[in-house]
Amino acid sequence: MIHMLNINLPADDISMYHGFKKHVKKKHPHCEKYIFKISDIISNPDYIGVHPNEPNSIELVKRLDKNILVAITLSEDIGTKYLYASSLYDISEPKLQNRINSKRLLKWEN
Repeated sequence: MIHMLNINLPADDISMYHGFKKHVKKKHPHCEKYIFKISDIISNPDYIGVHPNEPNSIELVKRLDKNILVAITLSEDIGTKYLYASSLYDISEPKLQNRINSKRLLKWEN
């Protein structure tokens, strides 16, 4: 997946940071019902991309009843690099189309 984006991130498992569920419940409560779908979103996204201001991260978008974005971030802890899901939220169809048209998001073809 990461090779499509021309970025250098470890191809390891993706963890969910300790406060992930609490973050989603507090900041994106309308998306709480998608937390249980995070494995499917990560394994089978419809679109992938890199946030322009977060070079050590990727964005995965899955079209469900809403367009759900999972933000994946690279962290380094005492020399060990790992990926973790840092947020989950919905994005509007116009915003999704804008990101596709600008090539910020690419169609994922596995």
